[in-house]
Amino acid sequence: MSFKSITISMVSTFVFCGVLCSTFVNYGVNDCYFLLFPLMVSIGVTSLLAFILSILKGNDFRFKLPDVLITAGVFYYLMRYDYQLHLADWKVIYAAILLLLWYVVRIIFSSLQVSKNIVSVGIVGIGCMLAGWGLLQLYSFCHSNHLLFCITGPFFNPGPYSGYLAMLLPLCLHSLLSAQGWRRYCWLGALALMLCIVPATMSRSAWLAIGISLLWIWGMHKGWLMACRSYARQFPRKAASFIFTVCVFMVLIFILLFQLKADSARGRLLIWKNTCTAVMEKPLMGYGPGSFQMVYGKAQAAYFAAGNGTMEEKRVAGYAEYAFNEYLELTLAQGPVICIMLIVITFACLWAGTQFRRYGVCGAIVTLLVFSFSSYPMHLPAFIVAYVCLLLACGIGDIIAKPAVLSACFIIWIGGFHGKWQREKDACRDWVNARMLYHAGAYAAANTAYDKLYPQLREKGAFLFEYGHSLHKAGFYNESNKYLDKALVYCADPMILNVIGKNYQALRCYNWAEELLLASVHRLPGRIYPYYLLAKLYAEPEFLNREKFEEMKGIVLMKAPKIHSTAIEEMRREVEEIAKELEK
Repeated sequence: MSFKSITISMVSTFVFCGVLCSTFVNYGVNDCYFLLFPLMVSIGVTSLLAFILSILKGNDFRFKLPDVLITAGVFYYLMRYDYQLHLADWKVIYAAILLLLWYVVRIIFSSLQVSKNIVSVGIVGIGCMLAGWGLLQLYSFCHSNHLLFCITGPFFNPGPYSGYLAMLLPLCLHSLLSAQGWRRYCWLGALALMLCIVPATMSRSAWLAIGISLLWIWGMHKGWLMACRSYARQFPRKAASFIFTVCVFMVLIFILLFQLKADSARGRLLIWKNTCTAVMEKPLMGYGPGSFQMVYGKAQAAYFAAGNGTMEEKRVAGYAEYAFNEYLELTLAQGPVICIMLIVITFACLWAGTQFRRYGVCGAIVTLLVFSFSSYPMHLPAFIVAYVCLLLACGIGDIIAKPAVLSACFIIWIGGFHGKWQREKDACRDWVNARMLYHAGAYAAANTAYDKLYPQLREKGAFLFEYGHSLHKAGFYNESNKYLDKALVYCADPMILNVIGKNYQALRCYNWAEELLLASVHRLPGRIYPYYLLAKLYAEPEFLNREKFEEMKGIVLMKAPKIHSTAIEEMRREVEEIAKELEK
């Protein structure tokens, strides 16, 4: 390579890795818009590089099938979004940014002056950095982002962290198998560094994804596919026996992984079951972007209300923010159209990657596809940005874009998003102050602060719940229900139903209170708190029902809690005292 090509490749790798690392920036505020701010800045820099490369190369733009599908998919997504309900406005901006990222990175990767090997070195370098980060957290040299887990990397728990490392491992193995001389030892060291931290994360999804992708890459390098075809033609019976043995072995592995954290696995199976039920109610169009929590909460409540849940399912049921299966959640929200479209794009890029023998990139995509079956990577910008870049790295065609395409990045910036980000940042900072008043019990001052923040944060379920609960504590029950009803649109937490039920009880609307508390019971049958609230409701002199009270009392006293706490003991003592009062 010439000095010019090496320089361009080094700059491209630095900028490209900057895009990937921009998704790790944590502003420390509870707002999704800030996840887009560093990404937008990095894409702006990347577009400048792409503009320079487009001038150097000077070709015309040529649309390919993936371009048509990805553009149509984004426009379909934007048309389907409910702009009046405002479930997730930040995702609209996100979709536009990802479309721009698609074309900008496409330009860079299509340039003949950019070395794919140097880019691979940069990506694996990110993997080594993340692995080192995890090791520092493991040995307490660096704090994690979660109180319950010592290893999280730049993420908030070990699941996404291990999944991201798993996605980068195939690139490292491919480079190791392709390298010669002293370079092999460098790649081997990087592979060992990333592999040594993954077992400590205890992520079964990541382990399975790593096993499948690394085995696939090894087989492609060694020509196992052609060898297996030849062997199957010569010895069909032995081949059938071998396939049967492999299937049995895989079943045993799945059983072992299931039993490793059985409750977690059962919880995900329950989520998948209810998600499939919800999908069947709207099998063609879906419910729209950002609707999963609202739809799933109703589906799980209906499932338990119909008496279908087993004791095991009631015990492991929880408040689900994700479907833990990206394919099911995408089908629920967008319908099968978008899901099939993305699958077609992915396999088209994988086919191109195998034709160019870019097995490392293809293996990384395979890892992400497998990991998506039982986790939630596509909810995190780090994975989606990496997914877009990996698809383009497969080499789906040499194209170049017109400069007008690149200027769209700056048009979005000038369009006012910077001002919106600043307003959101100020509102989130003030929210932290209001939350301090809320937790200190200064509800009157907290309500005043929340009221000022409502215009900026009215689309956030956590904010609406805090505001509604603060109004409930201050005795403004009707106003509290106003904001809690809105919170139900954005959040499926059954605590919202509990507080609404308590508001109706305070307002002496006992039938409505019973309906809301029963809905909370059906949504999460394993929780004792709503049974405790129902017991207090049935003990009200104006709504006294001794038979139902005794039923709720028995559940509160005898039901085994998922996690024992002093609060449960206090609830049990209070129910016993109420029972003694009723006996007088």
